[in-house]
Amino acid sequence: MTAQQFHEGELRLQERTGEREKIEAMTRHLLRDVMPDQHRAFFEGLEYIFLGTVDAKELPHASIVTGPVGFASSPDPKTLVIQTGDRAGKPAFDTLDIGQAVGVVGLDLSNRRRNRMHGKITAMDDVSVTIAVVQSYGNCPKYIGLREISARARPVAGGEAEVRDALNAEDTALIKAADAFFIASYVQDGSGAPYEGVDVNHRGGQPGFVSVDSPSQITIPDYRGNNLFNTFGNLLLNPDAGLLFVDFETGDQLHLQGRASLIEDAVQIGQTPGALRLLRIRINSVRRTAKATPLRWTFVEHSPLNPDLTSETG
Repeated sequence: MTAQQFHEGELRLQERTGEREKIEAMTRHLLRDVMPDQHRAFFEGLEYIFLGTVDAKELPHASIVTGPVGFASSPDPKTLVIQTGDRAGKPAFDTLDIGQAVGVVGLDLSNRRRNRMHGKITAMDDVSVTIAVVQSYGNCPKYIGLREISARARPVAGGEAEVRDALNAEDTALIKAADAFFIASYVQDGSGAPYEGVDVNHRGGQPGFVSVDSPSQITIPDYRGNNLFNTFGNLLLNPDAGLLFVDFETGDQLHLQGRASLIEDAVQIGQTPGALRLLRIRINSVRRTAKATPLRWTFVEHSPLNPDLTSETG
Protein backbone atom coordinates (compact mmCIF):
# COMPACT_ATOMS: atom_id res chain seq x y z
CA MET A 1 0.00 0.00 0.00
CA THR A 2 1.12 3.55 -0.61
CA ALA A 3 0.77 6.59 1.61
CA GLN A 4 -2.27 7.47 -0.48
CA GLN A 5 -4.20 4.95 1.58
CA PHE A 6 -4.00 7.51 4.40
CA HIS A 7 -4.61 11.23 4.45
CA GLU A 8 -2.67 13.97 6.21
CA GLY A 9 -4.56 13.69 9.50
CA GLU A 10 -4.05 9.93 9.78
CA LEU A 11 -0.39 10.17 8.81
CA ARG A 12 0.27 12.93 11.32
CA LEU A 13 -1.02 10.80 14.20
CA GLN A 14 0.66 7.63 12.94
CA GLU A 15 4.00 9.44 12.86
CA ARG A 16 3.53 10.64 16.45
CA THR A 17 3.42 7.02 17.60
CA GLY A 18 6.85 6.40 16.09
CA GLU A 19 5.51 3.33 14.27
CA ARG A 20 4.76 4.77 10.84
CA GLU A 21 6.94 2.24 8.99
CA LYS A 22 5.40 -0.67 10.93
CA ILE A 23 1.92 0.58 10.09
CA GLU A 24 2.83 0.93 6.43
CA ALA A 25 4.06 -2.66 6.29
CA MET A 26 1.02 -3.95 8.17
CA THR A 27 -1.50 -2.21 5.93
CA ARG A 28 -0.05 -3.76 2.78
CA HIS A 29 -1.84 -6.90 3.90
CA LEU A 30 -4.67 -5.35 5.93
CA LEU A 31 -6.32 -2.86 3.56
CA ARG A 32 -8.09 -4.26 0.52
CA ASP A 33 -10.35 -2.90 -2.20
CA VAL A 34 -12.46 -6.07 -2.01
CA MET A 35 -14.03 -8.04 0.82
CA PRO A 36 -12.50 -11.48 1.45
CA ASP A 37 -14.97 -14.35 1.50
CA GLN A 38 -14.90 -14.60 5.31
CA HIS A 39 -15.95 -10.93 5.60
CA ARG A 40 -18.73 -11.43 3.07
CA ALA A 41 -20.06 -14.43 5.01
CA PHE A 42 -19.72 -12.50 8.26
CA PHE A 43 -21.87 -9.58 7.06
CA GLU A 44 -24.47 -11.97 5.67
CA GLY A 45 -24.81 -13.67 9.07
CA LEU A 46 -25.52 -10.49 11.05
CA GLU A 47 -28.84 -9.12 12.32
CA TYR A 48 -27.50 -5.57 12.80
CA ILE A 49 -24.98 -3.34 11.04
CA PHE A 50 -23.74 0.15 11.84
CA LEU A 51 -23.63 2.76 9.08
CA GLY A 52 -21.88 6.10 8.74
CA THR A 53 -23.55 8.64 6.46
CA VAL A 54 -23.51 12.40 5.80
CA ASP A 55 -26.68 14.52 5.82
CA ALA A 56 -27.84 17.54 3.82
CA LYS A 57 -25.92 19.86 6.17
CA GLU A 58 -22.74 17.85 5.56
CA LEU A 59 -22.82 16.45 9.10
CA PRO A 60 -21.90 12.81 9.79
CA HIS A 61 -24.30 10.35 11.42
CA ALA A 62 -23.78 6.93 13.00
CA SER A 63 -26.83 4.65 12.69
CA ILE A 64 -27.80 1.07 13.45
CA VAL A 65 -29.75 -0.88 10.82
CA THR A 66 -31.33 -4.21 11.74
CA GLY A 67 -32.97 -7.11 9.95
CA PRO A 68 -33.19 -10.90 9.84
CA VAL A 69 -30.09 -12.89 8.98
CA GLY A 70 -29.46 -12.24 5.29
CA PHE A 71 -30.67 -8.63 5.30
CA ALA A 72 -27.10 -7.83 4.23
CA SER A 73 -25.78 -9.72 1.24
CA SER A 74 -22.63 -9.73 -0.85
CA PRO A 75 -23.21 -10.91 -4.42
CA ASP A 76 -19.51 -10.43 -5.22
CA PRO A 77 -16.33 -9.35 -3.35
CA LYS A 78 -16.74 -5.70 -4.39
CA THR A 79 -20.37 -5.32 -3.33
CA LEU A 80 -22.47 -5.18 -0.16
CA VAL A 81 -26.26 -4.82 -0.37
CA ILE A 82 -28.08 -3.74 2.81
CA GLN A 83 -31.83 -3.88 3.27
CA THR A 84 -32.25 -0.68 5.27
CA GLY A 85 -36.03 -0.67 5.47
CA ASP A 86 -37.97 2.57 5.20
CA ARG A 87 -35.54 5.47 5.63
CA ALA A 88 -38.13 8.26 5.45
CA GLY A 89 -37.92 10.88 8.17
CA LYS A 90 -34.46 9.84 9.34
CA PRO A 91 -31.93 12.69 8.99
CA ALA A 92 -29.04 10.28 8.62
CA PHE A 93 -30.54 9.02 5.36
CA ASP A 94 -32.30 12.12 4.02
CA THR A 95 -29.79 12.82 1.26
CA LEU A 96 -28.48 9.36 0.41
CA ASP A 97 -27.89 9.15 -3.30
CA ILE A 98 -25.92 7.23 -5.88
CA GLY A 99 -22.25 8.12 -5.67
CA GLN A 100 -22.43 9.14 -2.00
CA ALA A 101 -19.85 7.79 0.44
CA VAL A 102 -20.94 5.52 3.29
CA GLY A 103 -19.08 3.75 6.09
CA VAL A 104 -19.94 0.28 7.43
CA VAL A 105 -18.93 -1.63 10.53
CA GLY A 106 -20.15 -5.16 11.10
CA LEU A 107 -19.98 -6.18 14.76
CA ASP A 108 -21.07 -9.42 16.38
CA LEU A 109 -21.46 -8.65 20.07
CA SER A 110 -21.76 -12.36 20.86
CA ASN A 111 -18.12 -13.03 19.93
CA ARG A 112 -16.48 -9.57 19.57
CA ARG A 113 -15.78 -10.06 15.88
CA ARG A 114 -15.62 -6.80 13.93
CA ASN A 115 -15.03 -5.92 10.26
CA ARG A 116 -15.11 -2.51 8.62
CA MET A 117 -15.37 -1.10 5.16
CA HIS A 118 -16.23 2.10 3.41
CA GLY A 119 -17.43 2.61 -0.11
CA LYS A 120 -19.84 4.39 -2.39
CA ILE A 121 -23.49 3.83 -3.17
CA THR A 122 -23.95 2.45 -6.67
CA ALA A 123 -27.68 1.67 -6.54
CA MET A 124 -30.59 2.19 -4.18
CA ASP A 125 -34.34 2.04 -3.82
CA ASP A 126 -36.74 2.92 -1.02
CA VAL A 127 -35.63 0.07 1.23
CA SER A 128 -32.09 -0.91 0.23
CA VAL A 129 -28.66 0.44 -0.72
CA THR A 130 -25.91 -1.18 -2.77
CA ILE A 131 -22.37 -0.23 -1.76
CA ALA A 132 -19.20 -0.69 -3.83
CA VAL A 133 -16.14 -1.37 -1.65
CA VAL A 134 -13.34 1.21 -1.56
CA GLN A 135 -11.47 -0.04 1.53
CA SER A 136 -12.15 -3.21 3.52
CA TYR A 137 -10.36 -4.52 6.59
CA GLY A 138 -10.77 -6.42 9.82
CA ASN A 139 -10.52 -4.95 13.32
CA CYS A 140 -9.37 -6.42 16.60
CA PRO A 141 -11.87 -7.38 19.37
CA LYS A 142 -10.48 -4.93 21.94
CA TYR A 143 -12.86 -3.13 24.32
CA ILE A 144 -15.99 -4.87 23.00
CA GLY A 145 -18.41 -6.11 25.64
CA LEU A 146 -20.12 -9.46 25.10
CA ARG A 147 -23.89 -9.48 24.60
CA GLU A 148 -26.45 -11.95 23.29
CA ILE A 149 -29.65 -11.06 21.44
CA SER A 150 -32.48 -11.79 23.87
CA ALA A 151 -35.54 -10.44 22.03
CA ARG A 152 -36.65 -9.21 18.64
CA ALA A 153 -39.35 -6.62 19.24
CA ARG A 154 -41.15 -4.44 16.74
CA PRO A 155 -39.99 -0.81 16.62
CA VAL A 156 -42.50 1.72 17.86
CA ALA A 157 -44.58 2.78 14.85
CA GLY A 158 -44.20 6.49 14.20
CA GLY A 159 -42.14 7.02 17.36
CA GLU A 160 -41.26 10.69 17.56
CA ALA A 161 -37.67 11.67 18.31
CA GLU A 162 -36.98 14.16 21.09
CA VAL A 163 -34.69 16.84 19.64
CA ARG A 164 -32.79 19.34 21.76
CA ASP A 165 -29.49 21.21 21.83
CA ALA A 166 -28.05 19.71 25.03
CA LEU A 167 -28.14 16.57 27.15
CA ASN A 168 -30.83 16.12 29.77
CA ALA A 169 -30.66 13.94 32.88
CA GLU A 170 -31.86 10.79 31.08
CA ASP A 171 -29.30 11.26 28.29
CA THR A 172 -26.54 11.76 30.83
CA ALA A 173 -27.53 8.59 32.67
CA LEU A 174 -27.47 6.56 29.43
CA ILE A 175 -24.00 7.84 28.52
CA LYS A 176 -22.56 7.25 31.98
CA ALA A 177 -23.88 3.67 31.98
CA ALA A 178 -22.64 2.90 28.47
CA ASP A 179 -19.73 0.58 27.76
CA ALA A 180 -19.89 1.34 24.02
CA PHE A 181 -20.86 3.90 21.45
CA PHE A 182 -20.39 4.41 17.72
CA ILE A 183 -18.80 7.40 16.01
CA ALA A 184 -18.95 8.60 12.40
CA SER A 185 -16.52 11.02 10.76
CA TYR A 186 -15.51 11.82 7.21
CA VAL A 187 -12.97 13.46 4.94
CA GLN A 188 -13.76 14.56 1.42
CA ASP A 189 -11.05 16.50 -0.41
CA GLY A 190 -11.82 15.69 -4.04
CA SER A 191 -8.64 13.66 -4.49
CA GLY A 192 -10.38 10.38 -5.29
CA ALA A 193 -7.87 8.62 -3.01
CA PRO A 194 -8.96 5.49 -1.11
CA TYR A 195 -8.90 7.37 2.20
CA GLU A 196 -11.74 9.65 1.12
CA GLY A 197 -15.14 8.88 2.53
CA VAL A 198 -17.03 8.12 5.73
CA ASP A 199 -15.72 6.11 8.65
CA VAL A 200 -17.83 4.62 11.42
CA ASN A 201 -16.50 2.62 14.33
CA HIS A 202 -17.13 1.20 17.80
CA ARG A 203 -15.47 2.68 20.88
CA GLY A 204 -15.69 0.85 24.17
CA GLY A 205 -14.60 0.73 27.81
CA GLN A 206 -15.91 0.24 31.32
CA PRO A 207 -19.18 2.06 32.11
CA GLY A 208 -18.22 5.63 32.90
CA PHE A 209 -15.37 5.73 30.38
CA VAL A 210 -17.21 8.56 28.60
CA SER A 211 -17.12 11.59 30.87
CA VAL A 212 -20.09 13.95 30.80
CA ASP A 213 -18.43 17.27 31.57
CA SER A 214 -21.59 19.35 31.12
CA PRO A 215 -24.90 19.13 29.22
CA SER A 216 -23.02 20.32 26.13
CA GLN A 217 -19.69 18.50 26.42
CA ILE A 218 -18.34 14.97 26.77
CA THR A 219 -14.77 13.67 26.88
CA ILE A 220 -13.67 10.26 25.60
CA PRO A 221 -10.38 8.40 26.24
CA ASP A 222 -8.50 6.88 23.34
CA TYR A 223 -7.06 3.53 24.34
CA ARG A 224 -4.31 1.58 22.60
CA GLY A 225 -5.56 0.25 19.24
CA ASN A 226 -4.30 -0.49 15.74
CA ASN A 227 -2.74 2.99 15.33
CA LEU A 228 -4.38 3.59 11.95
CA PHE A 229 -6.21 6.59 13.42
CA ASN A 230 -9.06 6.53 10.89
CA THR A 231 -11.46 8.27 13.27
CA PHE A 232 -9.03 10.63 14.99
CA GLY A 233 -7.26 11.44 11.73
CA ASN A 234 -10.56 12.35 10.10
CA LEU A 235 -11.46 14.57 13.03
CA LEU A 236 -8.15 16.40 12.84
CA LEU A 237 -9.06 17.53 9.31
CA ASN A 238 -12.83 17.76 9.77
CA PRO A 239 -13.97 18.06 13.41
CA ASP A 240 -17.64 17.28 12.73
CA ALA A 241 -18.64 14.06 14.49
CA GLY A 242 -21.80 11.97 14.80
CA LEU A 243 -22.18 9.67 17.80
CA LEU A 244 -24.69 6.92 18.55
CA PHE A 245 -25.40 5.45 21.99
CA VAL A 246 -27.73 2.43 22.08
CA ASP A 247 -29.52 1.29 25.21
CA PHE A 248 -29.15 -2.43 24.58
CA GLU A 249 -31.90 -3.31 27.09
CA THR A 250 -34.65 -0.88 26.00
CA GLY A 251 -33.77 -0.22 22.35
CA ASP A 252 -33.50 3.55 22.90
CA GLN A 253 -31.16 5.41 20.55
CA LEU A 254 -29.29 8.60 21.43
CA HIS A 255 -27.72 10.48 18.52
CA LEU A 256 -25.30 13.35 19.14
CA GLN A 257 -23.84 15.84 16.68
CA GLY A 258 -20.84 17.89 17.70
CA ARG A 259 -17.41 19.33 17.06
CA ALA A 260 -14.40 17.31 18.15
CA SER A 261 -11.06 18.46 19.50
CA LEU A 262 -8.05 16.26 20.23
CA ILE A 263 -6.39 16.67 23.62
CA GLU A 264 -2.76 15.60 23.93
CA ASP A 265 -1.88 17.46 27.13
CA ALA A 266 -0.04 15.03 29.39
CA VAL A 267 -1.57 16.37 32.60
CA GLN A 268 -5.16 15.95 31.39
CA ILE A 269 -4.44 12.56 29.84
CA GLY A 270 -2.74 11.38 33.03
CA GLN A 271 -5.98 11.81 34.95
CA THR A 272 -7.69 9.14 32.83
CA PRO A 273 -6.53 5.51 33.33
CA GLY A 274 -5.38 3.83 30.12
CA ALA A 275 -5.80 6.89 27.90
CA LEU A 276 -3.18 7.75 25.30
CA ARG A 277 -5.05 10.90 24.28
CA LEU A 278 -8.51 12.36 24.76
CA LEU A 279 -11.28 13.37 22.41
CA ARG A 280 -13.57 16.18 23.51
CA ILE A 281 -16.95 16.64 21.83
CA ARG A 282 -18.75 19.95 22.05
CA ILE A 283 -22.38 18.95 21.50
CA ASN A 284 -24.51 20.93 19.06
CA SER A 285 -27.61 18.74 18.87
CA VAL A 286 -29.20 15.76 20.60
CA ARG A 287 -31.79 13.40 19.14
CA ARG A 288 -33.29 10.60 21.23
CA THR A 289 -35.81 8.02 20.09
CA ALA A 290 -37.40 5.55 22.49
CA LYS A 291 -37.41 1.85 21.55
CA ALA A 292 -36.09 2.69 18.08
CA THR A 293 -33.97 -0.46 17.86
CA PRO A 294 -36.10 -3.61 17.60
CA LEU A 295 -33.41 -5.89 19.00
CA ARG A 296 -32.71 -6.33 22.70
CA TRP A 297 -29.50 -7.72 24.14
CA THR A 298 -28.59 -9.46 27.39
CA PHE A 299 -25.27 -8.41 28.92
CA VAL A 300 -22.67 -11.17 29.35
CA GLU A 301 -19.37 -9.53 30.30
CA HIS A 302 -17.22 -6.46 29.76
CA SER A 303 -14.02 -6.75 27.75
CA PRO A 304 -11.14 -7.96 29.94
CA LEU A 305 -8.95 -5.42 28.14
CA ASN A 306 -10.93 -2.41 29.39
CA PRO A 307 -8.75 -0.15 31.57
CA ASP A 308 -9.79 -0.10 35.22
CA LEU A 309 -11.30 3.34 35.81
CA THR A 310 -10.53 3.12 39.53
CA SER A 311 -6.78 2.62 39.06
CA GLU A 312 -4.36 5.24 40.27
CA THR A 313 -2.98 7.60 37.65
CA GLY A 314 0.24 9.47 37.67
